Amino acid sequence: MVWRIATASVIGTSHTNTGQPCQDSARVKLVNTPSGPILVSAVSDVAGSAAHSEIGSRAAVTTATYLIENFLQAGGTIDSIKKETVLSWLAQIQSVIASFAVEGSTSAREFACTLLVAIIGPEHAAFFQVGDGAMVVLEAGDEGWSYIFWPQHGEYINSTNFVTSADAAEVLEFASVSRRIESFSSFSDGIESLVLHYATKTVHDSFFNAMIVPVQQGQAEGIDEGLSESLTNYLSSDRVCERTDDDKSLVLATRSQTTMPSVANADS
Repeated sequence: MVWRIATASVIGTSHTNTGQPCQDSARVKLVNTPSGPILVSAVSDVAGSAAHSEIGSRAAVTTATYLIENFLQAGGTIDSIKKETVLSWLAQIQSVIASFAVEGSTSAREFACTLLVAIIGPEHAAFFQVGDGAMVVLEAGDEGWSYIFWPQHGEYINSTNFVTSADAAEVLEFASVSRRIESFSSFSDGIESLVLHYATKTVHDSFFNAMIVPVQQGQAEGIDEGLSESLTNYLSSDRVCERTDDDKSLVLATRSQTTMPSVANADS
């Protein structure tokens, strides 16, 4: 099983105009285990009003992937991950962010961020999420993409939940599945409106079908730096920025590969 991956986090024009940094964070790891490489993906967006949210998002994805990698390397299996396991990871992520708040003599609220995590192996997968953005998958034998959790929005589209909130454990969503996932994507709320249909709660298959093809055709195992740079350029393009001025994170991963035509077939 070979994973091919492209990932990018791109500053939005609203932050460029105000001199703020990109506050999204994305981190993807491949963890080698006896059952094969396991994909670990973490994406985090922020509360725009939080003063140090870019530090919070970076701490969230770094700590989450570190904890999961340690769990897997210690012999833990995906099918043994329960919600209680994830809640313990959430508490440790909150503790790390709280330490930054103490060091800066401020509140954890100033580091507010969301978190979307996927752990995908050969035949099992686990997912958890606090906040907006979404994760979508293409399972073996399926023709269309499906979301794992619908984005967590409050009364208004721009309100959501954060890992730093007191009720984060209550709003955390968790799913464990025993199915073969061929392709996966995770994204922050910066591109939600481009890839999800809110009225019908469906995924825009055409977007992901088009975006996954270059990844399927890639020759690199793991994160493809060239494809990731191309993805960064796409998310920074006028075509995308005309539709959203927010920071944007996007992870694309697949373990299926398109069949490239042979030279003989190409010439025939």
